[in-house]
Amino acid sequence: MERETDERRLLHALSLTVLATDGLGVIAFANDAASELFGRSPEELVGTHVLDVVALGPGEAPALPNVLEGIRWQGDVVVGRADGEDRVAAATVNPILDTDGGVVGAIAVLEDMTEIRRTEAEAAASELRLRLAHAAAELGTWHWNLLDGTNVWDAQMHHIYGLQPGGFDGTWDAWVGSIHPDDREEAIAVVQRAMEERATYVLRNRIVRPDGKPRWIEAHGKVLVDAEGNPAGTIGCVQDVTARIRLEQRQEDAAARALLLQQVTADFSQALTPDQVSAVLADSLERVRALIGDGPELDVDRSLSQENAQLLDTLTTQHAIAAERAELFRRTTAISEELQFSLAASPLPTLERFEIAAFYAPGGDDLEHVGGDWYDAVGTSNGGVVLVVGDVMGRGVRAATTMIHVRAGIRGLLTVEPSPAALLEAADEMMVRDAPEQFVTATAVLVDPVEGTLELSSAGHVPLVLVRPDGTADVISLGSGLPLGVQPRLRRTSEQVTLEPGCIALLITDGVVESRGHDIDEGVERLRRRAAELVDRPLAELVAEVAALADERLHDDVTVLAARLR
Repeated sequence: MERETDERRLLHALSLTVLATDGLGVIAFANDAASELFGRSPEELVGTHVLDVVALGPGEAPALPNVLEGIRWQGDVVVGRADGEDRVAAATVNPILDTDGGVVGAIAVLEDMTEIRRTEAEAAASELRLRLAHAAAELGTWHWNLLDGTNVWDAQMHHIYGLQPGGFDGTWDAWVGSIHPDDREEAIAVVQRAMEERATYVLRNRIVRPDGKPRWIEAHGKVLVDAEGNPAGTIGCVQDVTARIRLEQRQEDAAARALLLQQVTADFSQALTPDQVSAVLADSLERVRALIGDGPELDVDRSLSQENAQLLDTLTTQHAIAAERAELFRRTTAISEELQFSLAASPLPTLERFEIAAFYAPGGDDLEHVGGDWYDAVGTSNGGVVLVVGDVMGRGVRAATTMIHVRAGIRGLLTVEPSPAALLEAADEMMVRDAPEQFVTATAVLVDPVEGTLELSSAGHVPLVLVRPDGTADVISLGSGLPLGVQPRLRRTSEQVTLEPGCIALLITDGVVESRGHDIDEGVERLRRRAAELVDRPLAELVAEVAALADERLHDDVTVLAARLR
């Protein structure tokens, strides 16, 4: 009796659940641990048929008949708790035999495996999902064990590398030999650096399969370490990314072709002469060769891709347009130059008491290479000289045509009346009659060497600069005045200053003094200082140096006229 009591105490002390049943499966004993598994006290379990609280797991064969026949059974069972929550338990059931070998009951030992089985199920599901993901992404996996030298590849890895299953011998040399020679050094360096740093790494390189066809792969690897932190190998997955690389290359090629066409179009648009067009064509063909690479001659398009053939077609069209535009430009420029030559001022007079020099350069681009500036110098009957400088607003043929009328009219008036104010008054009437919509400024100067005077009248023009032989220079201005033809019958005024031999009268148009960097008053002051510095230079050199003050960015007409009294 005492022994039986000790055995019961021992069973109650166990952390595993212990049940004992009679020969019919009715629970006759339950230890204390059963209350935690079943959610019922041992007293509540006793007298309950075991199949009322325990069910076999899915796929398990019936256990009770086997046990009643004296056969030991092991497996998972589902425990129905009192609170309605099912638990999974690992059960070992042994029959209890009498002295004659008959089954008089059974004893079952159960261990709660709910969390373990749940974890195992989740791991199995995760592994299944991973296998499905690998299959969907066509990922191959490897495991290289540095310690024993093995390198295990799965079937997809063999397929990616074009090998039969088991065709990879697992050696480092075999892996290195599969890498494209141009990518081999970099790929090995990436792996070696990852081994040194015990880090993850990514490879994107070409491989050469046994059939000789290169493929692009992307590998994501991780360095494994042993218990001491030393590299123990690598594990990772590989994907064939050839299709993706080809798509990226096609996109890059398309972007490069678009950029090339944009650059070529811009270059052709700036090519104005046949020689420039030819140079752009030669440069463009070199760019196309660099883009397409070595291969057939560029004029044999049957071997080219459709995209590259279209590129050459577009290049041919751009060249044809540019060549036609260059020829038109050549003809237009020739006409422009001929017109400009015909518009050149009359030869400067040779006068006993004067040294006279002039500089003229039309502004605008090459298609507008005719200007509206003009100058004139005409000797008078008493040995003096009349100097005229004018500016028709704008440039091109229309401005030049107006300039012809005005210059010719003023030159004709000089034969009648050399007085500057009278000249400009007559020009006012002429402008009202012949060019009422045009904006013209002008300055007329009469120099009388006998009297030693300079008389000036201005129609809204830039002031005159008078340089004296001692190196001083003055700006002579009557105020801005009104341009020609703005107000008919306007009484023009004039100003008279005295001169001595060696004085220089300097007339310009606004192209000399206007600038993006300063206002016109600053430009006039720069002109005055520069003219004073050049007082002793030959007059031709002086007008050229003054003309150099012009701001080339404005592309304006530049006119300088100077007369030195001897």
